[in-house]
Amino acid sequence: MVRVYNSLRDQILDGVIPQGAHISIQSIATATDSSNGPVISALARLANEGLVLHQRGQGYRVAEWTPEMLDDLLVIRRALECEAARLAAVNAGPGDIARLQALVDEMAEIVREGRRADGQIADVEMHIAIAQLSRSPSLIDALRRSHLLEIVHRRLQIYEPRGDFTNLATNHQLLVNEIASGDPNRAYAEMHEHLAGRTAAARTTE
Repeated sequence: MVRVYNSLRDQILDGVIPQGAHISIQSIATATDSSNGPVISALARLANEGLVLHQRGQGYRVAEWTPEMLDDLLVIRRALECEAARLAAVNAGPGDIARLQALVDEMAEIVREGRRADGQIADVEMHIAIAQLSRSPSLIDALRRSHLLEIVHRRLQIYEPRGDFTNLATNHQLLVNEIASGDPNRAYAEMHEHLAGRTAAARTTE
């Protein structure tokens, strides 16, 4: 099921299967050399994540989004991210902080090598890692779904550069520092600044 899920998810996020397209279970099973069972399980997971829709009697189709719909969903994501950072500051131990720091170090290398696409992946990995430190399964699941929709948002607005790539590591270092402080209020506030686009570079010029 995981192999079929990954294949379908990537095709949807990359636009290979366009928005609104009907998904044939049999065709997917044939294309992935699988049976109907794993395909149905994969589609159920994608439906839970909001990437496909299931209609009784009509089967599955890829969800359709407008930039306005995604912006509205991202409002919810930002609230969840701030709460995840607050809980992470309470729960994180030395090993957890070390793992977050390793992600920041990886970001620094990505920036040095100019790998923008990998920078987007690293950004999502960092935020999911912070969510996992909340120790809240429901919060982690909700943020996983919203990060997939953030990828869709970027695909729709691919012509518009998103984020401060040059300061990718620096901006996330600020987050890690506040989570490491153990102060939930500081971690919450820093995540709020981070998601509002208040980068390290912008704050030093004020």
